[in-house]
Amino acid sequence: MNDNARSGGNETLKLALNCSRIRAVTGSSNIGKRIQETRRRLFFFSIRWLERRLPVRLLYWILRPHAFVRAAVKGIPAPVSVPSCRGAAKSGRAAREWRMKGYLNRMLEYLPDRLAEPEWMELCHVAGLEPVLQARQNRRSVVLAFPHFGAYRLAKSWLRSAGLPVATMHGGKAESRSKLERLEDAFSPLPGIPTVFYSDQLREVNEFLAAGNLLLIAIDHENGRQMTVPVCDGWTFQMATGAVRLAVRHRAELIPCVVIDGGRWHFQIKLGRPGPPECLADGIGWTHAGKHLLDEMLPHFRSHPRHCSHQFIKRFRPPLDAPGDATGGKNPR
Repeated sequence: MNDNARSGGNETLKLALNCSRIRAVTGSSNIGKRIQETRRRLFFFSIRWLERRLPVRLLYWILRPHAFVRAAVKGIPAPVSVPSCRGAAKSGRAAREWRMKGYLNRMLEYLPDRLAEPEWMELCHVAGLEPVLQARQNRRSVVLAFPHFGAYRLAKSWLRSAGLPVATMHGGKAESRSKLERLEDAFSPLPGIPTVFYSDQLREVNEFLAAGNLLLIAIDHENGRQMTVPVCDGWTFQMATGAVRLAVRHRAELIPCVVIDGGRWHFQIKLGRPGPPECLADGIGWTHAGKHLLDEMLPHFRSHPRHCSHQFIKRFRPPLDAPGDATGGKNPR
């Protein structure tokens, strides 16, 4: 056998070995994902099984150690400066406590169909519903603007349990929704009404709002169009414009929404005053609408500084680093 043939045979053998390794790694990765997905499904149905057999208070105390351990083993984000009007900065201990509450609250997302039952509904009080009900009566859509604060993840579940057709707007693509999240959707109240939309579903979002429904959308996303909103003492807040833009497009009520976590699965949903109509007129500066949202929320931030997530805190800009509003008060495009 000549040298060329021998060299070609060696290269073919190396390629075959590399392909075998790739298949082995890929197969191992797929097996790992299937095991993880199975474990999550088992945990999901275990929580639902326990909820049927235990009082709410006992269920909380049984699940608390699991959430405590998960919160303790995870690192604490680096501290971030905050304006004085927002409240004191969050300590490492407070960050762990907030994370533990988040894990406990995540388990309630496994029970969307149960939250409408009396023993659960008495744990959540909704304040400020009158403008929402009035908008529903007038067949107007409502945009609920929320920050990553408190038990924000549960806003949709609690409001749907109260009979309101609410969905949440997420970033990313619809195909990224996990199998577990789709399983949760199947148990959500108001079947037939979507529970979530993604950035690649803007046509569906417009149809949803045009039908007079309610949409939850975050004001502190890092992606997408942004505007600079003054806060206090020279501090500003980088606010995503999605909530304001959709409210303007659909002539919807723009209402601030925060969820206060009172501990031990007791919650308050606070709906603020709707944005002034003049702030939402097309061609008028949207910064005023953003300022209205923050002004309505700031008292809650001051009262519950530990409830502020790292994602939310990072959107505040100190005076020296904050650029002026490049839009000059006009609508960002």
